[in-house]
Amino acid sequence: MPEPLPDDYLEKTQQLITAVPVGPWEPITNDYGVPDGVGPVSFLETASDEYQVPVIALVSHAREALPRYVGEVARQRDLIRELERQIRVLKPGGGDRRVR
Repeated sequence: MPEPLPDDYLEKTQQLITAVPVGPWEPITNDYGVPDGVGPVSFLETASDEYQVPVIALVSHAREALPRYVGEVARQRDLIRELERQIRVLKPGGGDRRVR
């Protein structure tokens, strides 16, 4: 099982996301009409167009999806911490039985 992400790692990732230009990022075509960039990503070199277009689509999608994933991780982490706190309270000898 992977190690939990530390809070400072999530914060750093959120800062990096915030620093990136706001989307949506539109594909940029070269002189031949083939997409070779997206938003601030100026050039993607791939073996063929068959691979290039999906890479550009992924980069474009990631700009919007990554902040959502980081937010979901933070939300789940907060929920897990709250549930762990409630479990400690409910365990025998866990202290005050009231859930705060």
